[in-house]
Amino acid sequence: MEFVPELFFWQLMVTALSILGIISLVIGYNSKEKSFLFYFVYTFFLLFYFILMTPYDVEWRDQLYTTSFKSLRWYSQVIYNCSYFLFFLYFLDVRTHLYKFYKFIIKVVAIMFSIASLVFLYSILSVKPEVFDFFYIYIFVPVLFCFAIYTLIKSFFLPGRLKYFFITGGGIFIVFAMIALFFPIMRWRIFNIKPFFNFYIGIYIEQFVFAFGLAYKVKLINLSLLEKSLENQQIKEKQNQFLEEKLKEKENEILFITAKAEEERISRLKSKFEDEIHHLHLVSLQNQMNPHFIFNALNSIKFFLIENDKEEAIYYLNKFSKLIRIILESVQVESITLEKELSILELYVNIENIRFEDKIELKINKPKNSNLKNIMVPPMIFQPFIENSIWHGLMLRKGKKKITLNFSKVENTLVLKINDNGIGRKKSMQNLERKFYRKKSIGLKINKERLKHFNQKRGLNYSFKINDLKNEEGKSSGTEIEFLFTNPA
Repeated sequence: MEFVPELFFWQLMVTALSILGIISLVIGYNSKEKSFLFYFVYTFFLLFYFILMTPYDVEWRDQLYTTSFKSLRWYSQVIYNCSYFLFFLYFLDVRTHLYKFYKFIIKVVAIMFSIASLVFLYSILSVKPEVFDFFYIYIFVPVLFCFAIYTLIKSFFLPGRLKYFFITGGGIFIVFAMIALFFPIMRWRIFNIKPFFNFYIGIYIEQFVFAFGLAYKVKLINLSLLEKSLENQQIKEKQNQFLEEKLKEKENEILFITAKAEEERISRLKSKFEDEIHHLHLVSLQNQMNPHFIFNALNSIKFFLIENDKEEAIYYLNKFSKLIRIILESVQVESITLEKELSILELYVNIENIRFEDKIELKINKPKNSNLKNIMVPPMIFQPFIENSIWHGLMLRKGKKKITLNFSKVENTLVLKINDNGIGRKKSMQNLERKFYRKKSIGLKINKERLKHFNQKRGLNYSFKINDLKNEEGKSSGTEIEFLFTNPA
């Protein structure tokens, strides 16, 4: 069989783009990393362009070129070039390091895509495909070339080694793409190679370099997650060690006093110190949550600090400082009123809403005939449930995100139902199993321990259970946390 370079290069590129596109889609879907998803869009439309340019004799392609959609091959290049710049933004995390440049690229890409789409639509409606051909070759490509060069230059100012993958791959592609586009116009040739082969070579080298770059990015993401996990673990271990030492001191103090005091005095002191040990145990359980919660809250407002939005940063830092003060105060007390706990919950959701651009709607339907100031609960008892609702249910839901608190009274029991319209526990567990890094949640376990000790201390019978909500079709429609505040008296 005769070796045909044109067929070989075309088959090589189609195969490589198909494999890289599928891999990036799978990784992007599981990790929710946007750079992989935009890379998939880029490779998809690049693959679409190569299919339109197939060297094989296909009837549908020849028929397409006789219609007003002849310029579809150029328009597909518009789409994948615009996707290329969006991939660049998320691949190098430009928003974090060069926010003004990030906004500039978004505006330019939006303008370029809009103008190109309008010209393409005009060429179809007027049956003048040569209009878009002229626009693409003599207007869009020169502007794109200048913009790409400017982007490569700005990339040098980004930190880290990841930028070199983009600069190398993008730079090589630009050189070969310009050769493939303009050499036929100028009737130039290099080593008697068909100019379009240079486009194949540029794409292949670029994809090869980007593949290594994406693999390196996955490595960086995993290292970052590991570092955060180790940091939180160290904080928790130090706090637990401190509390264990305090517990041992109190236990030793009890033993020392027991050996020398009368039986009645021993009984009184023992009761007193058991109460203190019990309190320290509650604090130990509560403090296991605080480092993780503080880290999440800080992460929520970091974008405002990065974007140099001083007013928003100050506004949310004030809310954050108020929340931190409440957390620190909660370590010193065993209980707060249910009314105050609800106000803390509103403040927490307000801060979490920073990352969701106020898309989470929190609605609290307070009871009419119950005084929430008379009901005492452990501090921040609802926070782990709301956090789970947001990060495992609502974050992955499209459309409106709601959390609703409804109260009802049944005899001597106040019932609180916390409902969300997230994706449900079953689907959340499936998503968690697909992730590279899975964090073990301890919030619910800690809350059970806290309620157990709180009930023992105060002679109460508080409890909670988790229900899966379903719609009329039997599909998951969210999760419900049902709290029962029962007073045996």
